[in-house]
Amino acid sequence: MAQASASANKTNEGEQQGGVSRDYSHDIIRVDDLHLAIDLKGADIEVIRGASFRIPAGKTVALVGESGSGKSILSQAILGILPNVARITAGNIWYRENASDQPLDLAGLKDDSAERIALRGGKISIIFQEPMTSLSPLHTIGNQIGEALELHRDIARNEVQTTVVQMLDLVGFPNPEAAWSMYPMELSGGLRQRAMIAMALICHPALLIADEPTTALDVSMQAKILSLLKELQLKLGMAVLLITHDLGVVANMADEVVVMYHGQIMEAGPREAIFKNPQHQYLKALLHAVPDLSMGYDEKLQSLRDIDHEIPASMIGEITERKTHVDEVLLKVRGLRKEFTTKKSTGWFGGTANVLKAVDDVTFDVRRGECFGLVGESGCGKTTTLKLIVRALSASGGSVEWLEGDGDDQSSIDLLGLNNAGVKAFRRKIQMVFQDPFSSLSPRSTVLNILKEPMEVHSMGSKKEQAAYAAELMRLVGLQPTFLGRYPHSFSGGQRQRIGIARALALRPELLVCDEPVSALDVSVQAQVLNLLKQLQEELGLTYIFISHNLAVVRYIADRIGVMFKGQLVEMANREELFENPIHPYTKALLDVVPHADLDHPLDFDRINRDMAAEGRDWSFPFSSQTDGSDMEMITISENHQVRAIIGSDPATISKAS
Repeated sequence: MAQASASANKTNEGEQQGGVSRDYSHDIIRVDDLHLAIDLKGADIEVIRGASFRIPAGKTVALVGESGSGKSILSQAILGILPNVARITAGNIWYRENASDQPLDLAGLKDDSAERIALRGGKISIIFQEPMTSLSPLHTIGNQIGEALELHRDIARNEVQTTVVQMLDLVGFPNPEAAWSMYPMELSGGLRQRAMIAMALICHPALLIADEPTTALDVSMQAKILSLLKELQLKLGMAVLLITHDLGVVANMADEVVVMYHGQIMEAGPREAIFKNPQHQYLKALLHAVPDLSMGYDEKLQSLRDIDHEIPASMIGEITERKTHVDEVLLKVRGLRKEFTTKKSTGWFGGTANVLKAVDDVTFDVRRGECFGLVGESGCGKTTTLKLIVRALSASGGSVEWLEGDGDDQSSIDLLGLNNAGVKAFRRKIQMVFQDPFSSLSPRSTVLNILKEPMEVHSMGSKKEQAAYAAELMRLVGLQPTFLGRYPHSFSGGQRQRIGIARALALRPELLVCDEPVSALDVSVQAQVLNLLKQLQEELGLTYIFISHNLAVVRYIADRIGVMFKGQLVEMANREELFENPIHPYTKALLDVVPHADLDHPLDFDRINRDMAAEGRDWSFPFSSQTDGSDMEMITISENHQVRAIIGSDPATISKAS
């Protein structure tokens, strides 16, 4: 069996942690030579092949690997929630809550047996990846968490609410009493994930399975959730099986690591051995595929599988023209604003207007041939800014100017002043690459129709020419033209995103607006797509606006970066300047919570638990004022570095204050 070090499992039997007494002298789960198959139209496809590993009681084991490696279905087998088409064909899953207990083979239990039902949710719980789809939109948070408690514990109805509110308080809800009667749609992404954690932990399970619990969260919320999981694990004395493809998370959370590839375990062992002395070539390749803040600025990510692509001959002329104007300003954004008005309360004579400033006085330039990055937490206004630029939303104020030509021949187009016909014509110059490669592609259309649709809308060429160009676009993103007749569901996530890039390039735009284009991809595929985007930028003379909450990704691909906080830019600088000399306290706070795939740079969970600078309450002069913020502006620190501070602040004073 791929055996991790036993040294991590020497906690004394009956040890007390946070008031919960558990036995830590054994393995709570031991998977032994497990084989699992899926029935695909009468033929068994083996998806888990001889997996063997352990989960020591009270410890965290990270299960890592690419999408499709078998991580999630292995966890489903442990919990007993396999899909109908899947079945265990051989092997055992031994469970023991205490060392003195007789081992129970979970692989031999029926999913609807009394023993399995008692274990599922009671002794073994799970946190799913996407809390919005995992929570019922029709029931309150209190009802959903209370249901799990009533199913597995003998508790009086009048005690359920008290117990649930206590758990909501434990997982960090700011107002747990009010949260009892709230619905999931009323909560932010971070609070929905906390509600999922509360539901999983309400019965104090011995084992928690966390399936990609932070993938959909921004970097600061991810750090808070990871810190919360560590704290609750200590208080409740539970073991954790952490399923993730983020090696930075693994380095900060795991005691032991299990690496999977194509249903097999390639390597397993203590965290220190995995990161400092990896043995298997697959693990070494995974570690080199992760963008990290310690990488050299010119260092290339080493993807597991490189993408061979081919530039269409028909694009060569346009490429040459674009490259002659590199570094000239292409897009000017000045004082951009977007306000949303909602009703705060209603009454006989109307409601009280509540104005939300989603984008507030945002100003920046985008130069030809560069990649301008926007970073910040969820809700900071990044995506809204992009939607205003591409006219998917109407701005409340400001200007967006597109510049063409140079010198005396230079002309400009006011994008916010274009009518509907003008917007349609201008779409050829700016295209978007979306975050979710599956939902952004029509499941009812073949790849050929997906790529031809923009050409048909803009009357580009005959049907024959459109089909020929679609084949060229497939080769451009490293896919075979023979795939044109297939539908999106038959592709992997990385391939779907490459199809999305091909569609965005169908109209030969000058500017690509990329909205979190790799956040839904695992690390190896992420490296593929990032390298492809960088190559296309260079070879086609493209300009990018790239938004992400992953600072390591932005550092890898962007030339200049703007940091957004609550609708405003708070710092803007060249990549090297921003990461080597961050000045604004919010930028520093973001950098402090980035998990490194490096044991020498652990997250400071104690600092995360304290009230950090992220809310702006503790920012020192000149980064904060007691007024409504109207006396703040972007101050130039150097030629390529600006910071939001109080009007008239001395750049030297700002640098010293930082």
